[in-house]
Amino acid sequence: MSRLAVLGLSFLMLCGCRVPKPHHRASHPAVVRQKQIFLVIDDAGLDAFEARQFLELPVPMTIAVLPHLQETKAVCAEIRRHADKEMILHQPMEAYNTESDTGPGAIRNAARPEEIEKILDRNLASVRGAVGMNNHMGSRVTENEKLMTEVLHYCRAHGLYFLDSKTAYNSVVPRVAGREHVHLEARDVFLDIQQDRQTVRRAWESTVAKARENGYVIAIGHIWSEETAAAIRDSYQTLQNQGYTFHLLSELYE
Repeated sequence: MSRLAVLGLSFLMLCGCRVPKPHHRASHPAVVRQKQIFLVIDDAGLDAFEARQFLELPVPMTIAVLPHLQETKAVCAEIRRHADKEMILHQPMEAYNTESDTGPGAIRNAARPEEIEKILDRNLASVRGAVGMNNHMGSRVTENEKLMTEVLHYCRAHGLYFLDSKTAYNSVVPRVAGREHVHLEARDVFLDIQQDRQTVRRAWESTVAKARENGYVIAIGHIWSEETAAAIRDSYQTLQNQGYTFHLLSELYE
């Protein structure tokens, strides 16, 4: 998500109100999870220096990279050099906020379903090494059942997972995933809707609490947030001593 889109999210998101997470899994024995934290860091590709503040943290995390930007290729190369990091495509999708700039490679609400494959092919060629994708913005497109059906079909055909960033509470992605028998996970917490230390620290505390209460949590931060990087840096060792573990998002889809 862009800075503008993050600041424009609803008050419910800011307060960390929980939306039940849809888990559409194939039939296999359930994995018991305890105190597991899955970090996803969005908006990589604009600045390689910003990415390094997260890549240098010694905890597993997933980096979502925007396609076709000036630093996309360099950032992807750096991520591939870190064994404890993985890369996903941060797929731009049209938002309701017409002032939001989705950037290149976006899926527009007016797109024809048959166009989706070509769009995703081009974007994944830009973000080489991606193992999945999540939506960048996309409040409008994630309410479009035909387009999201094509996106999930593409992911299944290419062995990619899809994370619903939950930029819209009316997202049809859970319904489509259920109908198509696709395993879907969704974001629990946005860490840095506002760029001040107190707000980020409260969101990080909420993330830790959800991991303790629910067994695991998916938290999305942003590559440009120094406060988010600092919150993780200042606490990860203590959390590990308390039995919390950090994981790549792909582990949820195995």
